[in-house]
Amino acid sequence: MGKGGTGIATLKDIADAAHVSSATVSRVLNADTSLQVSAATRKRIFATAEALNYTKHQHKTQTAAGTIGIIQWYSEQEENNDLYYRAIRWGAETQLQAADFAIARYFSNDTLADAGNLAGLIAIGKYSESQLNQFKALNKPLVIVDQDTLDQSISCVTTSFAAPVGKIIAYFRQQGHHRLGMIAGREETTDGQAIDDQRTVAFEATLRDQGLLEDAIIADAPFTIEGGYATMTELINQYGDQLPHAFFVASDAMAIGAIKALQEQHIAVPDRVSIVGFNDLAVGRFLNPSLSTVKVATQQMGINAAKLIQDQLSGLLTVPTRITLSSELILRDSSR
Repeated sequence: MGKGGTGIATLKDIADAAHVSSATVSRVLNADTSLQVSAATRKRIFATAEALNYTKHQHKTQTAAGTIGIIQWYSEQEENNDLYYRAIRWGAETQLQAADFAIARYFSNDTLADAGNLAGLIAIGKYSESQLNQFKALNKPLVIVDQDTLDQSISCVTTSFAAPVGKIIAYFRQQGHHRLGMIAGREETTDGQAIDDQRTVAFEATLRDQGLLEDAIIADAPFTIEGGYATMTELINQYGDQLPHAFFVASDAMAIGAIKALQEQHIAVPDRVSIVGFNDLAVGRFLNPSLSTVKVATQQMGINAAKLIQDQLSGLLTVPTRITLSSELILRDSSR
């Protein structure tokens, strides 16, 4: 907590806890993307600020530019276990607070009873057509993050899936792997609507175009370490020596579980099975073997969502717009 017994966290408190300078904390929390600092350091600063309940902008509520609601389709507990969506929220909040907006957080189990007081709404995650219509009915500036909603006339921010998945498949083929596997993510909206994950769509489409889909093995699992572990264990038991030599796994968490299952069965990674994940969780760099993955600009997705809201409020943006950010294939030791 802050010095002098005030109970209010300061920039120095955050700097001391995060082991960086106060100037670095200030620039990160004020969305200075020109600052040369690692993604891990940025995340550590945001996590520290949140843990200390840093409230620099909250006291400005009366004179702020307005209040923007940020909805997570997860529960708060689920978000705490998923850095992907948490990092998107951090990016959005950082950009909005730098522009003097107040923030109202909502999770999947919250109601929007006070939505009439909001200046705009950012919804992070996956939503059914019914849920999207409920958001639109509020008649507020609206942006969806991590779901393509342009066909529903809603502005959105997404990441590239087809390009990195195509690169993964090309890489596997260059390494001599022609019978490929995928552990695909299984998820649904909070009102029970199944979601077509775009990683799976891209994987199947690319293999179909190359005449490889018929021989591929695709199994789905929850987006968790446990899901990846259980599904890979089932595949090992089912296919034995016929297990594909290369797997694309739809998230790093699932890939971590898949590697654990392979190692428990004394199946060498990557000598017998190559693994590539998705999201570039920091922990993947410290696995043995370190995890090949696709790096997604999660914080930048949130920043762009906030900018779209600002442009709607200012009148600069008058038609629904989609921003798609590029992603990067990072090859480490889990694939060859």
